[in-house]
Amino acid sequence: MSKLLTSIVCVAICHLLNIQLTVAKDLGWCDPSLCENGAKHVACRNNGHFHRRCQPDAFQVDISKHKAYMLHAHNKRRNFLALGKVPGYYPAARMATMVWDDELEYLSMLNTRTCVLDHDDCHNTYRFATSGQNLCAVWRDRNPHTNVTSLVDEVLGLWFNEYPLIDSSFIDRFRVTPIFEDYGHFAEMAVDKNYAVGCSIMRFTRPDYPSVYIFNFVCNYASIYALDAIVYEKGYPTSRCHTGRNPFYPGLCSTREEFDPNW
Repeated sequence: MSKLLTSIVCVAICHLLNIQLTVAKDLGWCDPSLCENGAKHVACRNNGHFHRRCQPDAFQVDISKHKAYMLHAHNKRRNFLALGKVPGYYPAARMATMVWDDELEYLSMLNTRTCVLDHDDCHNTYRFATSGQNLCAVWRDRNPHTNVTSLVDEVLGLWFNEYPLIDSSFIDRFRVTPIFEDYGHFAEMAVDKNYAVGCSIMRFTRPDYPSVYIFNFVCNYASIYALDAIVYEKGYPTSRCHTGRNPFYPGLCSTREEFDPNW
């Protein structure tokens, strides 16, 4: 076989493999086993473009340099809770240190690009079959330079500071009340086996508020709270961690600890 013919065959095979991989990925996101009750997955046949309802200036904020800060913002609060320093809450015996997950980040980005601040019907994955999600919208005066750390501090502060609305009885047995929307974000951040997170931020201008930027902030998580289940196991901090404690967050297990995030 000539070198030219060999090259043509190789290119054809590679092209076919790329098509197969693309199709496999699309079919994977559209796998009905990922979602309950026939819900459509946010990534199923989604090209990642902004929805047509979005404002012309819709813009995806670059968070590539801020992932470590987002992780720290989560873990320092989880550590504070796990050490028993949050009023009205017991310490946690085995709370995971969160790590960044690119797949969760990607799915959170797809949510922001709907330009609607609402939970998507399904964002589970094969690894995270009961994935959680927190959302928030905040505003800033129009400025081309986005202070991402300021947004992170405000949003995670709003979520975590919902803790006075419930108490430790919700940790022992999670339940839903008429004000669930007001404390669910804190509960999500407190799930002990929630070892992975990925977040995204989208910016846009509302025609009725032209002087400010609105930021939709979305985080997807490895796991979610479950009705009538414990949110985290009470006990002496890290006493049930199999791999020891995190040297930077002494109330959390080391990043080597393995957790099953699925219910």
